[in-house]
Amino acid sequence: MKRISLVVLALFLGLATQAQVVKPDTSVLLKLPPDAARIARFKEKLVELALKHPDMQQYADKKLINKYELNSTGAQWLNHFSAAGNLNEFTIKGNSSGTQNNTFYPRYNFGVLLPIGNLIKIPNDVKRVRTERKVLEKQEASDALSIKATVLQLYEEYAANKQLFELHMPLVEDALLNYTQAEEKFRAGDETVSIELYKEAYRAYNGEMAKKIQLEKELRQSKLKLEEMVGTTLEQVLLQI
Repeated sequence: MKRISLVVLALFLGLATQAQVVKPDTSVLLKLPPDAARIARFKEKLVELALKHPDMQQYADKKLINKYELNSTGAQWLNHFSAAGNLNEFTIKGNSSGTQNNTFYPRYNFGVLLPIGNLIKIPNDVKRVRTERKVLEKQEASDALSIKATVLQLYEEYAANKQLFELHMPLVEDALLNYTQAEEKFRAGDETVSIELYKEAYRAYNGEMAKKIQLEKELRQSKLKLEEMVGTTLEQVLLQI
């Protein structure tokens, strides 16, 4: 009766093991370029795409706003010039008597009203807007360097996680093989395989499977972070190099 119970346990554990045998997700295991030159181009393409991210594209709009502000600031000088004209029957039809009537002359009046303070304020406003443009350009260059560094770091994390995952897969396969062999011997009544050895083989396999799941999770997350930066999938990037 005890032997029957052990065989039932073996069958149960065997079914549980079959349910856990999951093939690696090929969507996270990309076949990266084998040569260093293509790897370099792949990285360059990742950086290039990341620099087209909306966070970087907003600098073009900010520069345009700065240009409009510079034009508006420089045009403040025109606010101090005025022009006026007299419009009456003499300026329209002329004087029929041939004599001039100075009451409506001169026909046009020009004037300039320039507050002394604006001699300092307007030039300084123009300089301020131009300086803001330089600050904007420096910020854009700084963000571009930061994005480049982040993209390359995320790539290295993905490549490392991918390698760790691939190195672990043979350990999962070995653990599965050892467990399968122990299960077969135990079911066949081989006295060299006790229930303790059988359970130990099962626990070892489960341990390797747990590590596999964790490594695959980290690999998937690193891939998603990199794709978020470049705005497309890594598969699409590979097709572009």
